[in-house]
Amino acid sequence: MEKLTAAELRDVFRLSEAAWSRIAAGMTDPVDPAGTEGETKWSGHDFGRWLAAEHPGLAGKGPLLLRPAPAVKPRYLGGAYRTPEDDTTVDAELFAGLWRTHAGVVAVVYPLYGIGDAGREVLDVHDDADTFVFVDYAYGLDGPELRAVDRDRPELVYDPTWAQLAAHVGTRVPFWPGSLRREQHLTAWRPGDEPRPVEVITFPSWEPLYTLARQEPEGSPLRHACFTIGHRIRAAAADSATEEMENLRSRAGSARASMVFPAVPDTADPGLAQVATDDVVGAGLAELCTRTDDLAVECLEQVSGWSGAKHLPFGGTFQLMRTEVTRAGAEWINRLRAVPPTALHRVWEEDYDTVGTFVDPATGSPVVAVKGKFSSRDAREITYIGRAPKRLPAGSVLKEIVLDKPIWVRTGDGVLYPAPAMDAPGLSWGYSGSGPMTLAEYVGRLLDDGGSHAVTYDDDDSKDEPGLRAFFRIKHKRGTRISRRELVRARNAS
Repeated sequence: MEKLTAAELRDVFRLSEAAWSRIAAGMTDPVDPAGTEGETKWSGHDFGRWLAAEHPGLAGKGPLLLRPAPAVKPRYLGGAYRTPEDDTTVDAELFAGLWRTHAGVVAVVYPLYGIGDAGREVLDVHDDADTFVFVDYAYGLDGPELRAVDRDRPELVYDPTWAQLAAHVGTRVPFWPGSLRREQHLTAWRPGDEPRPVEVITFPSWEPLYTLARQEPEGSPLRHACFTIGHRIRAAAADSATEEMENLRSRAGSARASMVFPAVPDTADPGLAQVATDDVVGAGLAELCTRTDDLAVECLEQVSGWSGAKHLPFGGTFQLMRTEVTRAGAEWINRLRAVPPTALHRVWEEDYDTVGTFVDPATGSPVVAVKGKFSSRDAREITYIGRAPKRLPAGSVLKEIVLDKPIWVRTGDGVLYPAPAMDAPGLSWGYSGSGPMTLAEYVGRLLDDGGSHAVTYDDDDSKDEPGLRAFFRIKHKRGTRISRRELVRARNAS
């Protein structure tokens, strides 16, 4: 209902020719023709509000929640939780609070994860209401955006305001931030209840981390690591939910008076007392990576989703296709040692057809070989997925760089390493951009200290390397080996 022609307005609001002729002269202004390619169109929502205000006798022909609302006593019928069936296109679990109104049952729908769909597909999931109002994650001037659809007109999706919704249900409408939408609380809530503390729902999830932590002995690094990361995830979500509700309370206009907040984040967090330093967290996660149980895999997935490689013992991921390796890549593949899968191997295993699990003896990092990773290539093709180190051994001396995918570093003792790198920023060459700039900065570090840490976005000691940056902008051929002497020369060329 964003932009409708006169004919479309007549159809949507079911206006007869006589009714249209009666109201046409005083109609609200059309939208700017610059946004409609010169065609005369109106905002369907503005027209509906105008029609209700100026011609209340015709307003009943429009979508339900855009019509004038009679004074009603609120009648809440309870909450219904739905998990989509396989034959629907709705992609989120949904909770609906059901309200009896003068024109039937209105379901206010809150997704529990994902975005879902506010269109006619919701009608297939909830068959116990006449009108559906979907509370979106996106925000407009009136707060969280609402999208509605009436069962008797499933092709029409429209956007009521919170004030219009509240007027039709007869009271303020509950709003839960996404992280406070726990099923047990949603289904138990009734109008008039005092706000209750609710444990936040997060993605990544803090809950498996707390489960594993409680299984570990007091004082163990793994226990502290899981509680620390879980607490940080949980606290960030609680702060965000609190801030979201405070922002909504401070809004001017009708939205503030049309909402009620049934929940507050539960701040009684047992993980707070277990928070440890980053060194302890790193030691605990190193232990977690070597485990083989399902819970360890789940915890690593949550940690990776929260901070990538920041707290893991290894850096960012890289991959090599067996059919396209350079001499350096083949050297790395040939030294891999087959091992049983650890939790860190299994984080990858679940996404691909894994044909082997390995460890790189030079770095201790896990490697998996998978088949058919790319749908556009031969289904039998083998791809090796590995993790770069975060730094080379202390005392290492840079001997040469090999420009490849990934970039390799050979040290003075002849050992070949994947260049230390994090998930981002990445290392690359051959263009003007962040990849060559980051590579230049890191090569400069290696020339000064071969055991330097990979570049991160948080670095406070970043150094400009104009000579190396210009050198790595050149489109060198893949597989090019660049000696330390050449790198020093390029560095000093600025």
